[in-house]
Amino acid sequence: MMILISILVLGVMGLVFAGLLGFAADYFRVEEDPRVGQLMAVLPGGNCGACGFAGCRDFSEKLILGDAGVGGCVAGGAKVGEAIAAIMGVQAAAFDRKVATVHCGAKLDQRKPKAHYTGIETCFAVNMVDGGGLACAYGCLGHEDCQAACPFDAIRMEEGLPVIDPEKCTACGNCVTACPRKIISIRPQAFPVVVACSSQDAGAVVRKICPVGCIGCKICVKQVPEVFAVSDNLAVVDYTKTGVSCDAAIDKCPTKCIVRL
Repeated sequence: MMILISILVLGVMGLVFAGLLGFAADYFRVEEDPRVGQLMAVLPGGNCGACGFAGCRDFSEKLILGDAGVGGCVAGGAKVGEAIAAIMGVQAAAFDRKVATVHCGAKLDQRKPKAHYTGIETCFAVNMVDGGGLACAYGCLGHEDCQAACPFDAIRMEEGLPVIDPEKCTACGNCVTACPRKIISIRPQAFPVVVACSSQDAGAVVRKICPVGCIGCKICVKQVPEVFAVSDNLAVVDYTKTGVSCDAAIDKCPTKCIVRL
């Protein structure tokens, strides 16, 4: 009899608590804005974080709260931006497509070694051990950390260098973060001129260790002063100066480290 009573008491308690939980769930329920689902349907779903938020859902919620802009989805580009603007009932923001860019042109057979590295085969690990025994302290290490970090399969390795597929690249910036040498940046796709070097060594040092490195000679500055400058022994491009021809600088560069992609 005692067992039966215990079972009945527990059953009644279970029903009471279940009812209370159901009432609380209904009473405290927060209705989700239907636009969240609509936004999730047009977003890429890669959760790459390039928008500055935790993922696509977080970005959608911030859009509705007014804490994010309709052009914030870098991965989606102009098409997704227009779809977001339509859902939010606002005008689409202007979108300047960007792509990742590699600032190193030294292939495997052009990299001068100074020691033999044996260990974990990642750029992060190699960089911690005197750069994996490479003479250049600024160039690509070639162990594919950037490729592994790309959620859009936009990077492939050729002769030890990452090659960016501009059609797949969304400029999410994951490869920029993954590279311990910081040789990857984001540039406007419409300005396809790149200094394929990151070395800040003096020209005399670069000549000894890399045949395609920037030697800071300033010939590019003399040829196209509107676009080029030299800082810390390295040529840099001013990507705001659109519409200026860089052919003279590309042709005259003695190490051919200025390239058109």
